[in-house]
Amino acid sequence: MAERTLKKTKPPHLPVVLLRPSIIAAAIREPMHGWTDTLSAAGGLSVAGGSGVLNYIFSKPHYVTDIIPVDYVTNSIIVSTVMSADKPGLTVVHSNSSHANPVTW
Repeated sequence: MAERTLKKTKPPHLPVVLLRPSIIAAAIREPMHGWTDTLSAAGGLSVAGGSGVLNYIFSKPHYVTDIIPVDYVTNSIIVSTVMSADKPGLTVVHSNSSHANPVTW
């Protein structure tokens, strides 16, 4: 619905990028390894596992989760903005990891 609304209401000459990340997790490198600013979604799972509160998660080795580190999402925002800056219209970008680089449990 957001894409349709933007497409209908924005000026036609204005370039707009809509970035749609999957579940955002703690950082890999920037600003530091393991950084998170919230305990919601994957942030809480990262903190619980990293601090030793959570000892195990029932899963199978082939289960894939669609999480992406926050620093990857930030870099995706910067790159997609630069790549779409001279393209009028609406560009929708997905930022996730499950297809090209799957994260397994």
